[in-house]
Amino acid sequence: MSSRASSNPAGASSGSVASGSATGSVAASGSGTGSSTISIPQTAAAGGIVMTQPPQTGNPSFYKIAPSNTITFAWNYTSLSITPTSITVTAFCAANGYNYPVGGANGDGVYPGSVTSINWDPYAYQNSPGALALAQETYTLRIQDERGANAVGTPGMLSAYSALKFALYKPGQATPLDQWSCPDCNAAMNLALHPGFISMVVTFTVMILSGYGLLRRGLAAAH
Repeated sequence: MSSRASSNPAGASSGSVASGSATGSVAASGSGTGSSTISIPQTAAAGGIVMTQPPQTGNPSFYKIAPSNTITFAWNYTSLSITPTSITVTAFCAANGYNYPVGGANGDGVYPGSVTSINWDPYAYQNSPGALALAQETYTLRIQDERGANAVGTPGMLSAYSALKFALYKPGQATPLDQWSCPDCNAAMNLALHPGFISMVVTFTVMILSGYGLLRRGLAAAH
């Protein structure tokens, strides 16, 4: 069975590369037969991403791999002078080294560059043909434009993003009542039925009753 997850940790993708000139202008290729040139100062900030959902905090958000349990990822672009032609969104799992595609029209994690919100159904992905099973681990959300994971620091253009952590887990399966068992209960029952245990209980009971009888006779003699 083939796997749609990539084992390339960098997750770089090929595509058209915007080039800069010494005068501070960059040439961005677009659709059609022509290209447009946008002048961007070399001192301009590189484009970035700020996550709005889930919020980027120190602790990862946990999501359940279950039917109809979708995850929404939303973000804002910052300092962008050139909108990417496309973006690729993946979930990188350091535990197994795989990059899992996060949605996309063809299930490859690729979206138009103007997209700022996506919904992902991990359960549906995992059960699709050729998909690699998702691990119950922590993941890093990666978003990069058509230039790949190494595109960082270019003024006005999107830098590859990899700051959000999240975790996936699978809920425990329910056990039918007719198949349910209690190991501790069975152990206690076996102990109660053990001959040695029964003998000990009988001996202890006789001792208590004998002591109670002696105490009553002693009190009666005292009066």
